Amino acid sequence: MVAPILFTAATLTALSGRAVTDEQAAAIHAWVVTVLEGEIGVLSDPAPPGVTGVAVELGVDAVPAPGGAASTSLGSFSTTYTAGTAGAALTREQRHRLRRAVGKDRPFSIDTTASS
Repeated sequence: MVAPILFTAATLTALSGRAVTDEQAAAIHAWVVTVLEGEIGVLSDPAPPGVTGVAVELGVDAVPAPGGAASTSLGSFSTTYTAGTAGAALTREQRHRLRRAVGKDRPFSIDTTASS
């Protein structure tokens, strides 16, 4: 089964403020799909909005800083890039949002009725 398209290079470029090539976006997308499917199973097409939201967050965080730099400056202007979370685990809040988006908002349930 082919995973749905969760974001494009243009989306990552617009949201991160850094240029992202199609090849970089494809690699980031493959990583994000692997992370999401590891948490909630095979992704449906189209993906629920909650899944897409987390996917975009992970994708933007995975966009590399130019030249791997943490910051750059030119004269009196400077910029600091976020460290990114590529390869990092999902946050607790992201896990909760993913599970809720696919109807798995509780890790388990207990049947309290007596069976005869």
